Amino acid sequence: MMSQGEMTWTSGLIPMIEPEIVSEIISRIADLALVISPAGIVLGVLSNPSTKLQFPFSRWEGQPLVSHLTVESIPKFESRLEEFLQTKSGLIRPVELNHTSGPSEAEFPVRYSFHQIGTDGAILMLGQDLRPVAEMQQQLVAAQIALEKDYETQREFDTRLRVLMAASSEGTLFAMAGDGEITDCNAAMLTMLGLTRAAVVGAALPDLISLADGGELMRRLAHVAGSRGGSDVQIKTAGGRELCLRPTLFRATGEQMVLCQITDGQGISVRSDALDDHLLGLFERGADGIVFINKAGNMLSANEAFMRLTDVVHSQAVNGRPISDFLGRGSVDLNVICENAMRTGAMRLYATRLIGEHGVEIPVEIATALLSGGPESIFALVIRDASRAEMVRKSSGQITDVDMRSVIELIGSQTLKGIVAKTTDVIEKMCIEAAVEMTSNNRVAAAEMLGLSRQSLYVKLRKYDLLKKDGEE
Repeated sequence: MMSQGEMTWTSGLIPMIEPEIVSEIISRIADLALVISPAGIVLGVLSNPSTKLQFPFSRWEGQPLVSHLTVESIPKFESRLEEFLQTKSGLIRPVELNHTSGPSEAEFPVRYSFHQIGTDGAILMLGQDLRPVAEMQQQLVAAQIALEKDYETQREFDTRLRVLMAASSEGTLFAMAGDGEITDCNAAMLTMLGLTRAAVVGAALPDLISLADGGELMRRLAHVAGSRGGSDVQIKTAGGRELCLRPTLFRATGEQMVLCQITDGQGISVRSDALDDHLLGLFERGADGIVFINKAGNMLSANEAFMRLTDVVHSQAVNGRPISDFLGRGSVDLNVICENAMRTGAMRLYATRLIGEHGVEIPVEIATALLSGGPESIFALVIRDASRAEMVRKSSGQITDVDMRSVIELIGSQTLKGIVAKTTDVIEKMCIEAAVEMTSNNRVAAAEMLGLSRQSLYVKLRKYDLLKKDGEE
């Protein structure tokens, strides 16, 4: 439609544009424009001079476009080109392709839209440089990784603080220096105050403790903590217990806080209970041997009772030595003990023999507990002398009177060779039963203890009908 002799946009008609102006318009509206044939051959290239794409694109003319694409972009381009050729409307989604200009040059991503431009089948690909977007995405990813590292570091420090406070025998709390609001405390502090954590955290420190001389608590703590020669402050709890408080003033997130470490009147750490002392006394003066070993079976520490059982002069002679050096069956006993403890957390009773430093053997019973798992597993072994109990205890593996009579009855009815074979079966059955019982039904350990392969052990278990006792078959 014409208005005063000129073409207008009113009826959807595009004004006539000179060919050289069309090229300039295309180069301005797109960072990179390609004209390709239906076979994917580059017929022409236009690049926007205002972009950072400064590559010799003119060399692409007459070459397949796939020769300038990365390996993963080739099937994407071929699939989208085929879809465009088969779609009559020509409306398809843009595709993101990665270009490579040479083996030593970096890749650069471009998003292309496809347009039909003539009856000869030529296709116009208008591309947008995605490098600024990719750089921004990389910056966001780097920022996210840095943020995650900061969070991880913060969680690590928080965990360290929690573990340190839980392991500390001193009553410890954190409070705001201004109003004395308690923000955190450990279990030892709760025990001294006789309150729950909910009642302490968030409460004001002056409401729970007071100065022995009746002065203002928070002002005194700030003064003592700020002085160079800081000293302990005498305080007393609401229950009348007199304690010593050592304040430390610091600043966190712009707020002044005070760390309060509390001991008894003589400056000795206040324990939440006497369990540590009791356990130490049991270890040092207990009648049974107590040994701590690592996963490899090396002894970390042993008490005096174990020294007496093994005739070792001092503890330094056993620290670092394998416990298997003192066990009657060596590594077999060690594997049975550790495997059962790892599987169930504890092994109540294991009978074996303990070999002393001078070769003296005594029967013992070992109870094992797994103290910590993972690659640094620690086991605690309580070793009891069973020599007296063995004399009065009737072993389950002894030959009974019934077995003896059954063997004697064979005399006269069978040859000596047959009688010996029958007797061997009885003893073999008892040995297998004892090994399975000693290893808590651990077939691998029982086979190793008997010097058999695992398959041979299963054959003999079936032979003597022992599998049915464990609910198998």
